[in-house]
Amino acid sequence: MFEKIDHLFKGRAGWIAITLIFFFRLAYGLCSEFWFEDEMQIYLIGLKFYSTASLPLFGPDVVYTLTQIPGSLQGLLVGLPFYLWPAPEAPYILLNLLSTASLCLLAHYVMKRIPSLPLSLTYLWILTCPWVMNYSTHVLNPSYVLPAAILFFIGFMESLPRLSIGYLKPRLSFFLMGFALLWIFQIHLSWVLLIPFLLYALVVSLQTGFKNTVFVFLWFFAGALIPALALLPVVVELGWAGAFSQASNNMVLNWKNLGQFFTVLTRLLSLASFESARFLGANTHERIEFLKQYIWFSPFIVFAAIVGFIQPLWMVVASLLKKANPHLKVLRIIVAVTFLFTWLSFLFSVKGPSSHTFYLLFPLIMVFSMYSWERLLRFKWTKVLLIIFLFSGLVFNAVVMDFNFHHKSMYKDRCKVVKAIENKDYHYLGERRSFDRNP
Repeated sequence: MFEKIDHLFKGRAGWIAITLIFFFRLAYGLCSEFWFEDEMQIYLIGLKFYSTASLPLFGPDVVYTLTQIPGSLQGLLVGLPFYLWPAPEAPYILLNLLSTASLCLLAHYVMKRIPSLPLSLTYLWILTCPWVMNYSTHVLNPSYVLPAAILFFIGFMESLPRLSIGYLKPRLSFFLMGFALLWIFQIHLSWVLLIPFLLYALVVSLQTGFKNTVFVFLWFFAGALIPALALLPVVVELGWAGAFSQASNNMVLNWKNLGQFFTVLTRLLSLASFESARFLGANTHERIEFLKQYIWFSPFIVFAAIVGFIQPLWMVVASLLKKANPHLKVLRIIVAVTFLFTWLSFLFSVKGPSSHTFYLLFPLIMVFSMYSWERLLRFKWTKVLLIIFLFSGLVFNAVVMDFNFHHKSMYKDRCKVVKAIENKDYHYLGERRSFDRNP
């Protein structure tokens, strides 16, 4: 059944299929939220850079502590595309090129790790699942986390002898981890969640000898130097103290978050499931109204949502079944420790465990979840359900895209964005937050 669909993802037809998915993802991103303050402020960082030709020293805002993340990377990623094509859509094209390419890499890696999975299922699911569509296609700082997170976790898994499939050599694995860590460092505070993975990889490498550990660490350092170049302007301008003086403000002891044990667990596993409710509206009333507006498509949406509710539970059950894949046995321990560390990390967070705050863990959870798909494909009837599920997911994305286009996208007032770009004056679009430290 899947064999016939798989032909669409092989050879020249495969490139056509990926191109079509890229444009679908790009369209989805362009139709996504634009006018909400968080999206607007990230867009304005890049637009301000383009308008003033002044290199940004700081990136995304940390609203809860009135601080900013040091580094020019976020401003460059949003602002540089305007120099190539001064149009409102320019940053979206670069973002979707980066995210689609990295997701294809993740899908290719999953296929190498679990060869029994259908090609079409793996690529379609990884490229179009809800968390990926909503946090890698439109301009918002977590969207820029994903490409680097994929590189980091592929590198991490390949750095562990018990988990590696020979996809990468150790030196390249550490190079990618270094590159990804310093990339995410300038995009989102969740970079701290990657430190235990890096330390564990280094400890494991010690088993091959101290000299080898020094060697791979040098490769890590070489990878880190590339995105670190975007940190140089703020260090040169303000010195180390001025650049990182606000970092301690973002660590606040918050005992309330210890009670979020099951919340963190379910939200972590749901990153790789069809979690759809949060993307249909802010509350139950809005979600019901959404379904009423698209009543003819509601059976597909409800079916996908039910599967998404079951998926996290099945991930856990499948990983505990007898005759589990040896790699899965290692992964389930890593995922369990990851969950505990993530839960405890919120003890020092000023805010609660919103899913997007640990979205960078998506690649690890997705690889873990794909082993549970392998179990399902042993039955013919589940193959039929999975095809219906994938189709329902595409319908869901198309319907959400249509809704967002009319209610949330930049196309509600694109002329306003065009005017800001043409006049090279970001004030036409909006104002940066009062605590912006960029020139």
